[in-house]
Amino acid sequence: MKKQLAIVWVISLATFAAADPTFNSLQQASDAFKGQYTLKWAKQQEHDLDLAQLFTPIGFSPEKKFAYFIGYNCSESDATFEGKLEILDLTDNRVVFEKLYQDDFREDEFHSILDKLGIKSEASVLRRFPFQKDGDTYSVSVTSITLETDKENDEQKREYQIHLVSEKKGKKLVAKFQSEEFYGKAQVQSVVGFFQSPFENRIVILTEGFGGSLEGCTSIIHKVYGAHLGNGFKKS
Repeated sequence: MKKQLAIVWVISLATFAAADPTFNSLQQASDAFKGQYTLKWAKQQEHDLDLAQLFTPIGFSPEKKFAYFIGYNCSESDATFEGKLEILDLTDNRVVFEKLYQDDFREDEFHSILDKLGIKSEASVLRRFPFQKDGDTYSVSVTSITLETDKENDEQKREYQIHLVSEKKGKKLVAKFQSEEFYGKAQVQSVVGFFQSPFENRIVILTEGFGGSLEGCTSIIHKVYGAHLGNGFKKS
């Protein structure tokens, strides 16, 4: 059975929490993040969606890790609660841990995972580009080129480059990757904003785009990339 609205995830989460009093930290993190950004995809959804319904930041670690939880606006699962915990290594943007939940969330296990990887759960504030820090101004740019097209199947392969730009230091490449997509459904449609690490001079850039389609429902996807503000920049 298909769930087209991400709001199903939030309602299910709240219902699940009410049934199980130990299921609360993820709900609290989602509630704390609500209201910071609204997705407006009139063609894909019946209602505007709060970002917290699809992406919830959990926290950073002093060891350069970032944890977050992903919800789905399109799913074939019949699970009451579904989502995925991911933990990113901010030095090379590798996902070093991931766990899919389908009605099997356990609060003690969730905290054990965060503790093992040194994640400090805290309310994260989504900030926007451009921003100023230590007398410098930072912005972000996303460029893409089409590598291949398959008109018969309405598909294309695209290469993306994400750069962090400093007015004083130049720019640095944050991420470069290829993606197979349907026409008009870019995997990186826009940069939503960033989160600042409380432990070092590093940020996490959050992007938003489109994934595949499922019975008329186009999935909305979010990806994150770590970037240090002090090194790796080059002037043109």
